[in-house]
Parts: sequence; structure tokens; C-alpha cells
Amino acid sequence: MKTGKNARVMLLSQKLMLGSVILVFLTIGFTIVMVLRLNLKLQSHRIETTLHDLGEMVAANPLVIQAFKEDQSSEELILYLDNLIKGLRDVDVITLADMRLRRLYHVNRSRIGENFVGGDEERVLRGERYFSRAVGSLGDQKRYFVPVFDAETRKELGFIVVASLMTNIASQRWEIYEAHFSTFLLILAIGLPAAWLTARGIKKSLLGYEPEQLSKFFLERDEVLNSLEEGIVAVDAAGYITLVNKAAGTMLHIVPEDLRVRLLDDIYPQIRIGETLASGEPLYNNGIILGDVNILCNRIPIRENGTLLGAVAILRNRTELTRMAEELTGVNHMIDALRSNSHEFMNKMQVILGLLRIGEPEEAERYITGIAREQSDVIAAVLQKIRNKNLGALLLGKMSHCRELDIEFNLVGSSSVPAVSQFLSGDAFVTLVGNLVENAIEAVNSKAKGEGDREVSLLIHEDERSLMVTVDDTGEGMTPEEIEHVRQGGYSSKGRHRGTGMRLIRSVLESNGGEMQIDSEKGAGTSITVCFTREGKL
Repeated sequence: MKTGKNARVMLLSQKLMLGSVILVFLTIGFTIVMVLRLNLKLQSHRIETTLHDLGEMVAANPLVIQAFKEDQSSEELILYLDNLIKGLRDVDVITLADMRLRRLYHVNRSRIGENFVGGDEERVLRGERYFSRAVGSLGDQKRYFVPVFDAETRKELGFIVVASLMTNIASQRWEIYEAHFSTFLLILAIGLPAAWLTARGIKKSLLGYEPEQLSKFFLERDEVLNSLEEGIVAVDAAGYITLVNKAAGTMLHIVPEDLRVRLLDDIYPQIRIGETLASGEPLYNNGIILGDVNILCNRIPIRENGTLLGAVAILRNRTELTRMAEELTGVNHMIDALRSNSHEFMNKMQVILGLLRIGEPEEAERYITGIAREQSDVIAAVLQKIRNKNLGALLLGKMSHCRELDIEFNLVGSSSVPAVSQFLSGDAFVTLVGNLVENAIEAVNSKAKGEGDREVSLLIHEDERSLMVTVDDTGEGMTPEEIEHVRQGGYSSKGRHRGTGMRLIRSVLESNGGEMQIDSEKGAGTSITVCFTREGKL
């Protein structure tokens, strides 16, 4: 007795084989019975049609009418009727009889002149046409009676009987039975191996397990997948979603059932599952942003015997880490601003102290008044154009940092930002502008003093239709190759482990549907423009 997995395979195989055999028998049996009934009906109709048509044809033959008038059949008529019987399988008997029931023609010539036999001739003597079954001189027959009339006097001269022996009909029916039985055996010979192969194929596709076990495995799998913190999204070879666990539904803000039988690339093109299906190569730890969720994505193709069946995307939520990084980035900006302001404040305090020591209090007072007016004008100008408080604080810090580095910072007069942006969250706005300006400052500061202008210009403008941020610098500039690397993200001309700012910029763009244009000339500087529009928002 087989145990374990093999026992389960045999049990499943037997069930499938038995079910397939029963299905084959029922299907073939029902089909054969229906076709057999139809063919027998067609055979009966064919025989009746042949007897009818032949009887009518013979009754209209002039030789027949002449035989009735002359009270005997000519040799020409006898030969004609003999040939008719030989040429038709469904006709065994043709009989011509007059009104006295005397035969003028019979297939057996020795019976010509004898009386008609059967007892079913009464109706034809009254001029009727009909089918009948009776026992004649040659045995049990199916007959068709046709009266023969004189065309001139319309008087009945006699009648014609065209008959098929029941033994002939039975023989034809057996041929039909044999043909259908042979067909049944042939289909059965094909169907049983096909059922066996189907059972083996199903058994193989189920990996040898019983359906009850597979049901249990399926429920256990769902429980395991839904308990994972990682999001799992599986697609078939065409890219249609086949599985979504609860974690993925939470990350994507969509009920998992709503994602079934849809193209993943249509819903979330950022995941780029189509690239994995096209290349067949896995991709690990790819950072993407879906809405307001920062995701670390692994894309893995699924294969069986070398055939690509689909792919699975494993999603891990990095939103909290990204938010912390953005907060840290903002803190660093504020720290830079405080440090620059502290350094600038100490310098100015030393100037005031010096004026007081040399006995120039009036000059010190004028100096203090000028500084206060200058700071008030700068802060008022920034806050008037930039109503977003976090962004305004960031720019004031960047201005102090530029003064410390002897870099001229220009906030273009047409800049205008509302208190709450319609296109970016506060964190995303600070991250985008802070990193763009910081990259420009570093690019300008990398030039030695005296090699040219040291300027950074910033234009920020938002209205109901779009948000545009343009940062111009007079730094070293970039080659076309370097520009392409910057577009791809993670590149920096400042060395290894740099370029984080550009990655954050690219993440903000992908998350909010923005576009970036870079114009740069080596040795002249760089201009970067970022634009967000209503049409481009995800």
C-alpha cells in the first residue's frame, strides 16, 4: 500500500479518471443515441420517399397504362420494371394488378397471372394512395399503393404496388447500428486515453496534492501574505494583477479586491512591472514614490521551466524614514541659517564695540539703525513674496549663508508663493527648493574668488494653473553627459556618497508629476527649472 504523497496522487488520479470515464461514456452514449435516432428516422423517410416517387412514376408510364388496357404486360415493360428493381436498393417488389386483383407484373415472373396477396388492397380499389404493411408472396413488406386511371374515361384500370421487404429494411438498420457502434468504440478508444492524459495533467498541475489540501494551503497562504508588513502584488505574463495582500492595499490606498483583473502599469506606472516582464530580470531595492508614500520596491520575475509566467512586486514602506530625512534636511537648513546669522551678528557686534571704544557713539547708533533697517527690508521683501513661512525661513537662512560665502543671492521680484501650495506639501516644497538652492551655492562656491561673478538667482511663482521654480547659478556648469546623469538621479560632481539632494528632488518630481529642465554650459553656469501643472499631477 502506498502512503504519503504517492497515496494522495493515486487517489486523486483515480477520482479524475473515474469522473472522466463517466463523462466520456455519458457524452458519447447520449450523442450516439441521438444521432442513431436521427439516422433511423432519415432511413425510414428515405424508403418512403423512394417507394412514393417510384410508384407515381410507374403509374404515369404509358407502357403501364397500355398493359392495363391490353390486359397483359409487354416484354418491354417487364424488362423496364426488372431493371428498376435491380437499380434500387430500397425497392424489392413492384406489382401491377387489375381491378380483379390479377397480377399483370410481378418481380417473380412465375407469379404473373396469379391473384394479388396481402389483404390491404381495399382502399386502392377505391382510388386512394397510401402506405401499408402486409405479408405478401415474398414475405413481410412495407408497401405503397398507387391507382392507375384511364386518361380519357378517368376510369380506374388497376393499381401498382411498390414495396420494400422488411428483411431488407432490417438489414439496412443493422448496418446503421454497426456504423454507430464502430464510431462509439473509436471515440471511446480515443476518449479513454485522453481522459487518462487529462487526469495525469491535472494531477501534475496540482503537484500531486488532494483538492482539500490545496484549499487548506490556499487559506494558509492568504493568512500568511496578509500578515506580512511588506506589500505583495503579483501579475501574470500580460501584466494583469492576480494577487494583492492587505499591506499592499494599505500602501496603495486601494481595496485589494478593486485591483483584481487590471493592468498594474495602468494604475501605478511608477512600479514599472512591465520592464521586468519585458526583460525577465529582477530589480532589487528600487526607490519609488506612490502618491505620498515612499516605497522600496523589489521586482522579481516568476518562471516555470524557463517560461515567464508573471512577476511579483514586493513593496516596503519608507514614508516615515523619508519624512524623517526631510525633517532632518529642514533642521540642517535652520542650523545653517542660525550659524550664518550668529557669525554675521558677532561681526557686527564687534564693529559696534569698536565704534564705542573709539568714542563714536553717534556712528554706532547710525550703524545699528542701518543694520536694523536693512534686515527689516530684507525680511519684509522675502515674507511679502513668500507667504509660506517654512519656505520663507529657509530662504532667509540661505541668504545669510550666501553673505557668509560672499555670494550674491537674488530672489527675483516676480516671485510669489501662497501660504499653502496647491501642488506640493510643505515638506516637499522645503526639500525641493532647499536642495536646488544648496546645489547652486555649492556649484558657485567651488569656483575660486576672482574667477567671475558669484551669483545665485531664485524665481518661485505659483498660480492656479502651475508652480515654477527656477534656480540659476554662475558655477562651473555641466557637460551633456553630466546633465544626463543628473536626470537619472543619484549623481553628483562633488564625489562619492554625494548626490542625495538630486535624488530627493527627483523623488518629489515623480511623486507630484513635475518636470525638470536643465540648461548648462561648462564654465558659464547652470539653470534648472522645475514645473508642476494641473495636468501633470498624479
